[in-house]
Amino acid sequence: YDEALQVASEPNPFPAICGRVCTAPCEDVCRRGEFDLPIAIRDLKRFAMDHGTAPKRKIKQPKHYHSEHVAIVGAGPTGLSAAYYLARRGYGVTVFDAMPVAGGMMAIGIPDYRLPRNELNRDVDAMRELGIEIRLNTAIGLDISLIELQEQYDAVLLAVGAQRSQRLGIPGELVWQGVIPATTFLKDYNLNPETRLQGNVAVIGGGSTAMDAARSALRAGASSVHILYRRTRVEMPAQAEEVRAAIAEGIELHELVAPVQVLGTDGHVEAIRCQRMVLSEPDEKGRRKPVPVLGTEFDLPIDVILVAIGEAPDPSF
Repeated sequence: YDEALQVASEPNPFPAICGRVCTAPCEDVCRRGEFDLPIAIRDLKRFAMDHGTAPKRKIKQPKHYHSEHVAIVGAGPTGLSAAYYLARRGYGVTVFDAMPVAGGMMAIGIPDYRLPRNELNRDVDAMRELGIEIRLNTAIGLDISLIELQEQYDAVLLAVGAQRSQRLGIPGELVWQGVIPATTFLKDYNLNPETRLQGNVAVIGGGSTAMDAARSALRAGASSVHILYRRTRVEMPAQAEEVRAAIAEGIELHELVAPVQVLGTDGHVEAIRCQRMVLSEPDEKGRRKPVPVLGTEFDLPIDVILVAIGEAPDPSF
C-alpha cells in the first residue's frame, strides 16, 4: 500500500483530490471498457491514499536549483499544480491568493463532505515541504500590484480561475434580494459552516456547482431545495452519483424547466416563474437544444435563488 501511495503521488500534485472528486474522464475512454468495464482509476487512487501508511507524501527534492523565482497569482488547482512542477525542477516559487485558505475552488467551492479538508491540506502541506511559499489574504491590485510582481520576480503566472458567476439574464434578477451566485454561497458556507439559509431554495443549473450548492443549502437549514434544469437528468453535466445523492437527500429535481422571471415583494424574492421545455432533434454535435413550450408558465414559491449556470474569470484586478 505504501508503494501504491508513492506511485499515485509521484506525478500528481493532487492525488488525494483526484481520488475523491475527479470526474474521471480517463475512465470514459479506458480501453478495458471495450471488453467489460473500465479500470477504476479514481477509486484506485483513493484506495492508495487512504491505505498508505506514510504520514506525509515523500516528494523527491530537485537535483539542481535555479536562480529564477516565479510568482503565481492564485492558489487553486492551476496555480498550485504549476508551483509543484516548478519547485520540483528547482525554481523558487511564491504563490499569492486573496482567500484565507489555499486550494481555490477545491477549498471554497467543494463542500467538506465531498472533499475533507484534511485530505486537501495533506496535498498542500506536501507542496510547502518542497519549499513553495504560499501567501494568503493577499489580493493582487489591493495588497500588492501586478506591476510590483513583474518587477520583483523573473516570471508571473496568472491562475485566478473562474469565480464570477454568470447571470440568468431574466427580469427581476437584479431587482429583488435573495438572488445569490452559487459560488458566493459555497464560499461563505465552506469558510464559515455557521452560514444559514432559510425558507425554500431554488438552484438553477445542472453541473457539479449546482449539486454542491443544493446539498449545502439543505445542510445550511433550507426548508426545501429545488434544482431547476432546462434539459433532462441524462444531459446533466454533474456526475451521476452527485445527482443520485442529492435526490436521496430529499432535494427535488425539476427537469425540462427554465426560469423566465424572478418575482418578489417588499424588496425580497417571493417566487420564480418557470417555463416548461422540450428537447429538439439532435444537432450536428448530437446535442439536443431545449425549446420553450408556449403557455406552460408556472410559479414556484421560493425565498432564495442560487445561480449555478456557469462561471467566468474575473480579471478586474
